[in-house]
Amino acid sequence: MIFSVNTTKCLHCGLCVSGCVCGLLKLSVEGVPYVESSRQTSCVHCGHCVAVCPEGAITLDGIASNMLEAAASPLSEALLAQILKARRAIRNFQASDIDDALLKKAFSLAAYAPTAHNARQVAYIVINGRSKVEKLLQATVRLMEEHNIYPGHTRNVRSGHDTLFRGAPCLILIHAPERILSETDCATAASYLELALPSLYLGSCWAGMLIESCAYGLPEGLCLPAGHKLYGALMVGKPDVAYRRIPFRSEPKVTWR
Repeated sequence: MIFSVNTTKCLHCGLCVSGCVCGLLKLSVEGVPYVESSRQTSCVHCGHCVAVCPEGAITLDGIASNMLEAAASPLSEALLAQILKARRAIRNFQASDIDDALLKKAFSLAAYAPTAHNARQVAYIVINGRSKVEKLLQATVRLMEEHNIYPGHTRNVRSGHDTLFRGAPCLILIHAPERILSETDCATAASYLELALPSLYLGSCWAGMLIESCAYGLPEGLCLPAGHKLYGALMVGKPDVAYRRIPFRSEPKVTWR
């Protein structure tokens, strides 16, 4: 942890102290925040101290803050509702490959997905290009046939109808160290990606059958870092259809206590 304060900017307001989720920050006699050297290893590097400082006086790990645009004006309820309700699982893709630059933009947004203990250990494997996806598709089918998983879908693929990856030109595989909350971390990252991709004129859908198959082992040619597990996978591509209306959803089941 590298915590530093620009004392000429610091207002001595103490907001960073109250906002520290680990309770590490203290105010000196002069009112300047600091961290005792013996407690620096307890920092989870969440950046709340940086984010809450009204003057941008704090630098954490050598990185300063960026001012939020229109910080006083949160996303409107109507716009947020449009973003969330308009999200669709895309299963019809154009055949064209995806520009890596677009995917990098999506990952830069997904980097802000919350993780347990702010561990930020979610990682991605990008398989971009239909020929590469096809190679994994065939390896997945062999694994599924070996364990008799979804035989109808494997027959479809064998007959030339890809109902596993839906003809997607790109797959994003999401993995993390195998621990209790990694599945949640990866699912949250996938959700961030799903919401970010439409702004780049891309669509996605969970490749759930791939994840289920990996319970029996990884398809041939797919490798993960030691100790990691595959928790999520998205098919990605340019949508081949346009959804112009928002379908009905029943009211959520909520118990108030």
